[in-house]
Amino acid sequence: MQGKVKTAVIMAAGMGTRFGDMTETIPKGFIKVGDHSMIERSIQTLIDCGVERIIIGTGYHREAYEQLANRYPQIICHFSPRYAETNSMFTLWNCRDIIDDDFLLLESDLVFQKKAITSLQDCPEPDVMLVTPVTKFQDQYYIQVDDNKVLSGCSTDKDQVVVYGEMVGIHKISYRFYQEMCSDYAQKVTDHSKLGYEFELEDISRHHTPLHVLKVNDLKWYEIDDPADLAYAEEHILPYL
Repeated sequence: MQGKVKTAVIMAAGMGTRFGDMTETIPKGFIKVGDHSMIERSIQTLIDCGVERIIIGTGYHREAYEQLANRYPQIICHFSPRYAETNSMFTLWNCRDIIDDDFLLLESDLVFQKKAITSLQDCPEPDVMLVTPVTKFQDQYYIQVDDNKVLSGCSTDKDQVVVYGEMVGIHKISYRFYQEMCSDYAQKVTDHSKLGYEFELEDISRHHTPLHVLKVNDLKWYEIDDPADLAYAEEHILPYL
């Protein structure tokens, strides 16, 4: 990679069912944390960090993201018609015809400080997963690394890995690494349409190209999956954003 990454890909196809009535008419990325939605916070941070092209993999209530694209010329929406029966790796794979460069990969249901992006941009490695010490009170993805700080394991069960940190849900991915992900997933898609992209990252890192893990100890961030997460983020994370 030469210089800063100019493209971002946001996974935003999910239905957000754990929010109940809050996501009947909007996708979960549009839920507000304070005065601004999660997705607009992410978009503005990406733009502030020099990102010029933002691909959003859409599904549930795609029209909300398409309307957002009318306000932000950086946004390109790409719809996954199978969103209800698939998972994040399918959404990412579905974008293969329009991803043609290195990119930052992130989820739509995050709030985070700007240094989440700048830390990845400043890291010299081409393929990087961002982690922090374990801080989230529910739904963690625990990350294991080898002696070279390369991803070697990922699990929602901390007893299944030697825990190095917690996955934030923001990554820097080279186009080469992404092509390897797509090639490998093409052989799995029929039987594993509900695979989360984090497990494909692990497969590629362990068997093909290393995915380096960058731990940022003092990063303020949160993944918001339900009303309890939202309440926690507004009390403990929002004051730092």
